Amino acid sequence: MLAIYAVIFFAAFVLAGYAITSSMRQREETKETIKTRLGSQAGVLSDDKDKVSLLKDLRLSSIGVMNTFLGRLSFVNRMATTMRQAGLNRRVGEVFLYIPLLGSLGMLTGLIFIGSAMFGVIFAGVGAALPMLFVERLRRRRMKLFSEQLPDALDLVRSALQAGHSFITALKVVAEEFPAPIADEFDTVAEEMRLGLPMREALLGLQNRVDDANVPVLVVGVLVSSETGGNLAEVLDNVAHTVRERFKLLRDVEVMTAQGRLSGLLLTSLPFFVTAAMLVIAPGYFDPMLEKKMGHYLIAYCAVSIICGHLWIQKIVRIKV
Repeated sequence: MLAIYAVIFFAAFVLAGYAITSSMRQREETKETIKTRLGSQAGVLSDDKDKVSLLKDLRLSSIGVMNTFLGRLSFVNRMATTMRQAGLNRRVGEVFLYIPLLGSLGMLTGLIFIGSAMFGVIFAGVGAALPMLFVERLRRRRMKLFSEQLPDALDLVRSALQAGHSFITALKVVAEEFPAPIADEFDTVAEEMRLGLPMREALLGLQNRVDDANVPVLVVGVLVSSETGGNLAEVLDNVAHTVRERFKLLRDVEVMTAQGRLSGLLLTSLPFFVTAAMLVIAPGYFDPMLEKKMGHYLIAYCAVSIICGHLWIQKIVRIKV
């Protein structure tokens, strides 16, 4: 009976969310249509289109009410920054809607397959955290790839400058020759400078979009060289050399901490492997843990202990350079 109620609640939640979102989106589209018609009758449609095309769309959601609501939450700006660094061409509102959806799906899974409200709450928490964990994983992968591409990209910029090209043209060369993500970021900087944004603001924007310790060194070197009249090609050569040396140090650190990381992974996965083996060898061995309330508390305690131990080991072996 509990499973039936859970399915009905989940279906009602999804349908209600879809109906509300569709209604708000249709209302926004209607307002936009009316505004377009009035603009065409007033003869100002082309000017408005030109103005809008030059502005960045920084809305958190395409739905006006949700955009206002998300703008009042402090953590939403950090989420938006993380999504930009991850390279997701999505609004924060779209990812934000996945949190209650996956959370309710986790609750439904715990209630149906295990029949325990406590496990339902645990699965709901895990499901609600999945969107942000996915975005954070994409962000780390993209930032790591950017760091690996940066030295070669700086060498190409230096060669283009020595060949007589301007700084904007050199950035465009990198955007044409290199893959994402460094091509996208350098192309954004070049376009902003081409449209009239000062070099300082364009480079500081790059520093805000990219979470890499090498970018501030690059930004400071380029700005100091442009303001004092130094040799920009030589500065970029020195920055590229510094980045490569830092990568060598990072690889040495990874080699030295490999044993600790492997030990942490083994200690974290060992309880799950032992549990799976016991379920195969003696299927009824864990029945008291699953049937009694005290067993549920012990399982929750074990899960929390494993997670805390894994995070603590990761903190020990993660050395910042």
